Amino acid sequence: MQSNLGDKKKKTFGLALSGSGNRSSFYIGFLEVLDEQGLRPDYISVCSGGSLVAAAYACGSLPEFKERVLNLDTAQIKQLVLKGNGGGYYSLDLVEEEIRKYTKGLRFEDVRPLMSFSCVDVETGEKVLMQMGDIARAARISCTLPGIFEPVVWGGRTLVDGGLLTIVPTESLKQANVDVVVGVTLRGTKHIFTSKQLTVKKMYNLMKKIFFVEEINEMLDWIISLIPETEEEEKRPRTFSVLGKSLDIALAAQKLDLQEPPCDMLIQPKLGKYKRSEFSSQTIRRFYELGRQTASENSGKIKELLEQ
Repeated sequence: MQSNLGDKKKKTFGLALSGSGNRSSFYIGFLEVLDEQGLRPDYISVCSGGSLVAAAYACGSLPEFKERVLNLDTAQIKQLVLKGNGGGYYSLDLVEEEIRKYTKGLRFEDVRPLMSFSCVDVETGEKVLMQMGDIARAARISCTLPGIFEPVVWGGRTLVDGGLLTIVPTESLKQANVDVVVGVTLRGTKHIFTSKQLTVKKMYNLMKKIFFVEEINEMLDWIISLIPETEEEEKRPRTFSVLGKSLDIALAAQKLDLQEPPCDMLIQPKLGKYKRSEFSSQTIRRFYELGRQTASENSGKIKELLEQ
């Protein structure tokens, strides 16, 4: 997607926001303070949980979204995650319904700042940048951690979280000719999978080659194919298939060392100790406050970049 952002006399700036999981409230506080400082981005590129915050922000619903998120508890979050029907253990159908309350039926074309949500086609391993169409559906897709949540078939592609390839998605900002690119990462890895998880997958792939497991898998697939399924079930990808393909894509990306274009400024706040699986109200508020603090500490530097 090309943009005329770079044609303006005033310097433009974009934010490239990493995945965040249970730290997504960080971005609520971060964007809130930037607005207070008069630093409204011209473009936001994001993957994973940060897309929910970016969607509410661009649609003018951040205060209402903040009120909802900061008052969530673990039980309420669990109620939003349904058991999956295929391709993932859980479904994000209710999460999509929830975010629609804050996107108000708007599409990417209707809002400013401009946005790009990063995802990956799990069948081809290709990066897909969602920049047009339904914001709520795109935000849900961007949060789809492969193997955990069901992938979404959209536009003939089977899509999952863009963090599978890159954590800080700067490519669309460079394509839009944004003058200053500010990246924020809340992860210590280049991809959503950890090095330990990728190592296990490497060992599994090696074992398949040594012990001809591929042939055994083919036999099992043939046996499973004999079991009658409904037409709808046949179309659904299998959870382990999605997870396996996703890990292979991440391994290929690691081997090629795929890099997004560099940021003019990369912010990597110190998160301290926390449990990735914890979604308590205390954790949510803690990361919200950290987002405000981080924006306050870095707003001066961003202004300097825009004035240079």
